[in-house]
Amino acid sequence: MITACLITWKRQYNIPKIVENLLRYPFIDEIIIRDNSKCKNIINYGRYTTKTKNNIIYTQDDDCIVHNIQGIYDKFMEDPKRITYSGIDGYEEKIKDNIFGNKQMCMAGWGMMFDKSWVKVLDKYISVYGKDDCFYRETDRIFSLLLNRHHNFVPGGITHLEGKDDSNALCQQSDHVASKQLAIQRSLEIWKQ
Repeated sequence: MITACLITWKRQYNIPKIVENLLRYPFIDEIIIRDNSKCKNIINYGRYTTKTKNNIIYTQDDDCIVHNIQGIYDKFMEDPKRITYSGIDGYEEKIKDNIFGNKQMCMAGWGMMFDKSWVKVLDKYISVYGKDDCFYRETDRIFSLLLNRHHNFVPGGITHLEGKDDSNALCQQSDHVASKQLAIQRSLEIWKQ
């Protein structure tokens, strides 16, 4: 069985639609929602901090519906040693830009499944840099790179929801590219130590 871990911040209005979609899948028997506006906003790290009853975690952003959760699940069950993630149409062409030797960066926002025992890999980053702004914002990139492997992609069949491109979206903030590059640089440096 799978636990879905959702995080939200200023897009709570999308959560009912996302939960309705998640409830269509019989393998998801727990849904945990962390509202970062009601506590310390630890941004993407919130996906990795919840106590869950299941060992397999599914997560996605609060600005989309992922129509191929079944495909993510099937691929993860076929190859449970790697993250399985999805993306929008055309994203597959960008995967090569996210491969660094035997490491691959992947995105959680359009649907991702992983084993919660892998979360301890984040301690490698924390021991060097602490839980800084880059860590909170770029946890997904850091997590996938520190796992030191390639991951599996499946098309997501994504429908965007309200707020995808508003001023609260991380990808719309002026430091987006610099933060992404810092996370990649630090994650790769950790493996050199």
